[in-house]
Amino acid sequence: MKTAITTTKIINKAKKLDAAAFDKWLTKKDVNYDWLDVTLTDMNDGYYNIVLEDDTNICFVNGKYIND
Repeated sequence: MKTAITTTKIINKAKKLDAAAFDKWLTKKDVNYDWLDVTLTDMNDGYYNIVLEDDTNICFVNGKYIND
């Protein structure tokens, strides 16, 4: 499913949320992404690394956004 949300908006949201809340937000907004590395039992434990449709990589470590 395509989304009208820009990559910039997605990244800005990632900066405001922890990894688990960000994953829920992506799902709610129907944003297409693929997991590269994630602990499914607790997304705030270890790495949460995804790639968006435009190949933008978003990474969290222990729940904190680290792309900056």
